[in-house]
Amino acid sequence: MTPVGQPTVGPRTAGQWGTRTGEPPALRQVRDSAQALLTEGKVDEAFEFVVSALDAVLRKTRDLELLVAKLRREQVGKRSERIDPAQLQLLFEMLCSQSSETQADPAPAIIDPEAEAREDAELDLEIKEAEQAQEQDKGQRKRRSRLRTAAVERQVHQLEVAESERTCKQCGVAKDRIGEDITHRLEYVPGRFIDHEYHREKWVCGTCKDGVTTAEAPDQVIERSPADASVLAHVVVSKVVDHCPLHRLHRIFARSGVDIPVSTMSDWMGEVADLLDPLAGRLAERVLAAYIDQTDATGVKVLDPTNPENIQRGTMWCYVGDEIDVVFRYTPTGEGATGPWEFLAARTGYVQADAATVFDRVFNGRVASATEVGCWSHGRRKLRDLQDMDCRVAYPLKLIARLYRIEHLADARGLSPDKRAALRQVRSQPVLDKLKRWLVATHGSETPASDLAKAVTYMINQWVALNRFVHDGRLKLDNNLCESQLRTIALGRNNFLFFGSHRAAARAAVLYTITRTCALRRVSPFAYLADVLRKLAAGWPQNRLDELLPDRWQASIAVQ
Repeated sequence: MTPVGQPTVGPRTAGQWGTRTGEPPALRQVRDSAQALLTEGKVDEAFEFVVSALDAVLRKTRDLELLVAKLRREQVGKRSERIDPAQLQLLFEMLCSQSSETQADPAPAIIDPEAEAREDAELDLEIKEAEQAQEQDKGQRKRRSRLRTAAVERQVHQLEVAESERTCKQCGVAKDRIGEDITHRLEYVPGRFIDHEYHREKWVCGTCKDGVTTAEAPDQVIERSPADASVLAHVVVSKVVDHCPLHRLHRIFARSGVDIPVSTMSDWMGEVADLLDPLAGRLAERVLAAYIDQTDATGVKVLDPTNPENIQRGTMWCYVGDEIDVVFRYTPTGEGATGPWEFLAARTGYVQADAATVFDRVFNGRVASATEVGCWSHGRRKLRDLQDMDCRVAYPLKLIARLYRIEHLADARGLSPDKRAALRQVRSQPVLDKLKRWLVATHGSETPASDLAKAVTYMINQWVALNRFVHDGRLKLDNNLCESQLRTIALGRNNFLFFGSHRAAARAAVLYTITRTCALRRVSPFAYLADVLRKLAAGWPQNRLDELLPDRWQASIAVQ
């Protein structure tokens, strides 16, 4: 067969094609079809048929190579997102060659690699200068990291020089005390339990034998439970914050001399969740009233005896309000009717989420008329998956990285929302214009079935939502903060695998709501839970619940 690209001497006859023993059936089909066309004298059609078959093979090979690259990355681990300069150089050469090969359909605007490099270098220099200026304004200097022990118990020990060492051995004169050196030693004392035994006096009238009076018992957080608020707080923090399964916590407690059944600790967590549920409800109200809400979801496994496999996959929805309050809601399924359609009903403000269809009704007026804010992290993810195999994605990834560096510059300068929006309009908008031109050009030349076309189509469909951050400095480029809250669920899922029931999952959502809000507010979850549970046990007024929310609690503790 004549190699592709070389002229043929003349039409081949049927016998010239021949057959090869052991060739794949698909190749035999291509050979037979081409031979049939040649027999009929249709040389051009035979040639186009063979070229089309070769093109299909090359595309399939590229898809398989991409799959291998993805599998290899999953085994080795995530690679850096930094763009390989060789990819950019290859991209430039490809664009230049395309432009020179055809004048009827020239390549889109040729990229100037030197100009792109200069722009990135200038941006990096601005970021560096802004960070240095910020450090000088705050009087900060980089120092070697050291231990911080301000929050631990401190014991001061005075070590005196022996009496015999206070006299100079050279002249025999008594030495003078000139000061002291301070040396630190950090000791670890394993956690311990204290069993407080209360002996309550009982008094009765000796004449009428009536009216027994007993000394008042200490408050109980959970009825008929000996657990103090500190123990309950420790169990909740260990399970929800530190992702420690209860059976493992049971063994840890046993080493301290206390045998607490796993079932008992599980009941405790449910009771604590019920006590904290009103506080979670108040946080939900604040999230709904926030300027911008971010939302995402992750799947969880739940034991369900009614399911043939005894396991049902539920959904844990996460909502973050103004980056300071977090609410988790559990639903037995991933349907929007019990998830965002219910929680975000009648929402009119900003909502940032990925482009999943489950959120469409929140934006199209069917359940709410919220304003959609796109997520650049999701947009670039599809391009990043192709960077090992397709050099064309190097350029858009570089532009998206530049958007993030502009945000870094705004952070380093400490810009207000209005000034941040002004910076975005001057610096980010031109980057978006370049990216839009590349997307349109690529979308018009790429076959719809390719992975690159799918990635480009995603960004074009989301373009309006992805560009909303430019004109509002309070909006973020991505939904990563919400995803990081869900990481807590993922870490726990790796340790305790599933929730015991749908009710247990709903209670867990309450505990995640409280502890993750504490994390965003920089509040110690243990100190918060121990104090709040004691106050609730003592009959804290329901009309003052807002005072027990993490931020209000933190402020009250700081005043004391």
